[in-house]
Amino acid sequence: MPPTALTALIFVLTTIAFLPTSTWALSILPPSASATEFTSSTSPKTSISIVTGASGFVGRHVVYSLLSRRQFHDEKGENKKSNRKDHDREIILCLVRPNRIAAEEEYWNSHLRDYDIVTQNEAGNGSDEDKNSRDENDDHIDQQNNQANRKMVSIKVLPYDMVDGGQSLHQAMRYGFQQHLRQQTTSSCDVCIYHIASVFGPTPNPVQTARENVQSATDAVKAMESFHRDVYSEDSRARARLRLVLTSSMAAVRATNQTPLNGKYYTYRDWNTLSKLDVENWGSCYQWSKAESEKKAWEMIQSCNNRWKKEQQQSNINAETILEMVALCPSFVFGPPPPLPSSLKNDKIRIRENNSSSYSLTLVNQWLRGNSQVQSRLCADVRDVALAHVAAGTMDLTTVATTDDGDFDPMERRYILSTEKRLSSELVSDALKRAVTRVQGQIGIEGRVLGDASIDMGKITCDTKFDGG
Repeated sequence: MPPTALTALIFVLTTIAFLPTSTWALSILPPSASATEFTSSTSPKTSISIVTGASGFVGRHVVYSLLSRRQFHDEKGENKKSNRKDHDREIILCLVRPNRIAAEEEYWNSHLRDYDIVTQNEAGNGSDEDKNSRDENDDHIDQQNNQANRKMVSIKVLPYDMVDGGQSLHQAMRYGFQQHLRQQTTSSCDVCIYHIASVFGPTPNPVQTARENVQSATDAVKAMESFHRDVYSEDSRARARLRLVLTSSMAAVRATNQTPLNGKYYTYRDWNTLSKLDVENWGSCYQWSKAESEKKAWEMIQSCNNRWKKEQQQSNINAETILEMVALCPSFVFGPPPPLPSSLKNDKIRIRENNSSSYSLTLVNQWLRGNSQVQSRLCADVRDVALAHVAAGTMDLTTVATTDDGDFDPMERRYILSTEKRLSSELVSDALKRAVTRVQGQIGIEGRVLGDASIDMGKITCDTKFDGG
C-alpha cells in the first residue's frame, strides 16, 4: 500500500533535518548549567508541565519529549521503562483549542498505552465505587505488577484560549495543583509553563494577530503570578516554584538584514529593532510580535518578582524569586512530526484527524509541489528544539551568571537555537529530490507518485535571491 502524503513528508523532512551543515549553534545550556531538575530539595515533589499550543508542530514534540524522558531504548530500539525517580509524579497538561481536545486525547492516550501507562481519562472512568476501589488498591496493584510509571506520569488535555486574559492557563495550573495535592502530603511542587502557542503564518489581519501573540505571552505571566498568590494565600508554607519557558524566535533576535551588535554574528544580546506592524506584510508583523512578546515577558517577570520581594521584606520575611523565565529563540523549525502511536499507524483517516499543523510543513509541501520556490534558511531540527525546551524547563538556574549586584542577569537565560549558517536553496532542493526518489524506491512504483498526490521533481526550483529566513 502506498504511503500517505504525511508519511512521505516525514521522509522528506527527516532528510532536510540531517543535511550536512556547519557546526550547529544549539545554545541549549550555558557552560556552567546542567540539565537537572530545578527543584533544589531532596524531598519528593510533583513536576507539573503545562504546554500551550500542545497540538502544534513544536508543542507536540515538547510533550513527546517530556513523556519520552521516562523511557529508554534497548539495542533493538524497543521501549523500556526508565529509572527516572527525580519526582514522585509528573503531570503533563496539554492545552489546545476546544475543537482539538478529542483528537489530542486519542493521540496521547494511545501513546500512554504504548508505554503501558494508565491514562488520566481511563483512570477517571467508571462508577464512584469503582474509583474508590481503584484508589484504595492502586499501591497494591502497582507493587504487584511492578508498574511504577502508572503513578509517576499522567497526561491531561485541557481547553485553551490564548486571548482570554490568561483564564484558561490559570485554570490549568489550578487543576494540576489539585491533582498534585491528591497524591502528595506536601503542598510544594514545581510548575513549568512551556508557552509555545503563537500564530505563525498569513492571516486576514496580521496586525491583530501580532498583537494577540503579544497578549498571550503577557497573559501567561499574569496567570502565573495570580496562581502563585492563590497558592500562597491558601498555605503560606507552600512553595510552588514557577518557571516560564517562552518559545520566542530568531525573529526576536534580528530583523531581515539587521546588522549584529558585534558586527559579525548574532548572540543572545541582539534584539530585533527594525520589524514593524504592517498590514501588508504578515512576516514583519510576526517578527515584531516575537520581539515584543519576549521583551514584555522579561519586564513583567522582573516587576512581579520585585513586587513580591518588597511585600515579603515589609513582612520581615526572607525574600525569594517566585517566577523564573528562560527564553528560547529558534530559527525556522523543520523536521518530522512526532512518531505515531501504534494504534494510529495504519489508519489513514485517523492519521489525518490527528495531524498537527505547521507553517513549515505547509511550506515544504509547497516546495515539493512547485507552488513556491525552495528558499535559503537558517533552521533548527524540531526534535532538538523540543529537547531544548525540556532542558530549559529542568535546568538548575542557580548556576547561571549573575550581575555585579548579585542578581540573576535575565539575558543569560536567553538561548538561540539555530544552524550557524543558512542552508542554501540548492542544497535543500537536492535533498528534497533525493527524499522523493528514496520514497519512490521504497514503495517500488514507477513515475512520480507520492502518497495520493503527484510530484514532478522538475517543478522543485530554487529562489537563490531569498535572504529573509
